[in-house]
Amino acid sequence: MISSILACTLIAAIFPVKFAAAAHGQSSAAQAGSSALQPRSGIRIVSRPDRPFIETRNSQQLINFDLLIRNPGPKTYNLVAIKLKVFDLRGRLELERELNENGKPPALDLVGERLIPPGGVLDVFQPFYAVDGAVDVSRMHFDLLFMEEGHRASPAAFASDEMVSIDVRPRAYNPVAFLLPLHGLVLVHDGHDYYSHHRRFNLVERYKTDPNSAVSANLYAYDFMTATRTGALFQGNPNRKESWLSYGQSIYAPLEGLVIEAVSDLPENTYKSNGDAQSPPLEESSDPMGFGNHVKIRHPDGRISWLLHMQPNSVQVKVGEHVNAGQIVGKVGFSGDSLFPHLHYDVTDGANYPSQGVPSYFKKFYRVLGDRRIPVERGQIDTGDFVEAGGK
Repeated sequence: MISSILACTLIAAIFPVKFAAAAHGQSSAAQAGSSALQPRSGIRIVSRPDRPFIETRNSQQLINFDLLIRNPGPKTYNLVAIKLKVFDLRGRLELERELNENGKPPALDLVGERLIPPGGVLDVFQPFYAVDGAVDVSRMHFDLLFMEEGHRASPAAFASDEMVSIDVRPRAYNPVAFLLPLHGLVLVHDGHDYYSHHRRFNLVERYKTDPNSAVSANLYAYDFMTATRTGALFQGNPNRKESWLSYGQSIYAPLEGLVIEAVSDLPENTYKSNGDAQSPPLEESSDPMGFGNHVKIRHPDGRISWLLHMQPNSVQVKVGEHVNAGQIVGKVGFSGDSLFPHLHYDVTDGANYPSQGVPSYFKKFYRVLGDRRIPVERGQIDTGDFVEAGGK
């Protein structure tokens, strides 16, 4: 029984190996239609978030979500292909894409772990994350093809032992834009693109414990760092926190709101002789999630800004205080789960951890491209961008 909490349509089907590939590249089972087949393995698939957000940048639509696959049966299966069809609002096919085992190495290896043992759960980061802006992504239909362990699939995976399908319906998301929380030249050292560490949070354990808790607060997170025009992030010895240009920089409220959490009394990390960050001795209850000194702000639309890893005793606001956009709330530090001084910033739909991360856009900033400073009234930023507050 599929849980009623799912907002997407789920179809389970089988692609028996014995079916030969048809001339046009589909098995007999595919031609007959998946609805005519009865599932044997009981493999289940859901998307998280259930209704993914569509993030826009220039002429692209960026769609990040996870496909969580549960194998309740007694056999181990290997994922051998992911096939996508995109349909518009009227159900007309607009786009097809596929990852399979063709290639040396195959592109399918980009998804990481592909074996799913009996009773196991596999988290696949949706690999077709960028779609042209002209495409209507009202429905993304995925077919995931599996072979039993020890069985071989053809490189193009025209047939398989099992196939599980899911329809995912992304939603447009155009919230109020924020101000950049750091001033000066800022590098988005790590954003939330497909390859960033924020994006690559495995939800398996949360899903096993409670499917409703399988959300990622960092799905749209950023690590902001002060940089020079040459890209330098520190001057002098990098094993001194003070050498990092971000350290001690003022942090600004990205939007007006109510302070709902403020912590300022946690000690900072230090560096080992090999350059690794070393956490101070603390009771686990003091900072269980590794936020370090931080501020959380609830904005008028209900979204929550999380500003993490601040300096001790630098927080300038209190719980219950109303802050204005652009107001200083603290300074960049080296506390919590931090490898070097930086500001971790993310936005969620709730105040508890974990809550679902949601997209954020920024306003009135410059995109810095070499000697060019391009003013942006409202736009998306991500890994590798150099930006500066103050665009008109």
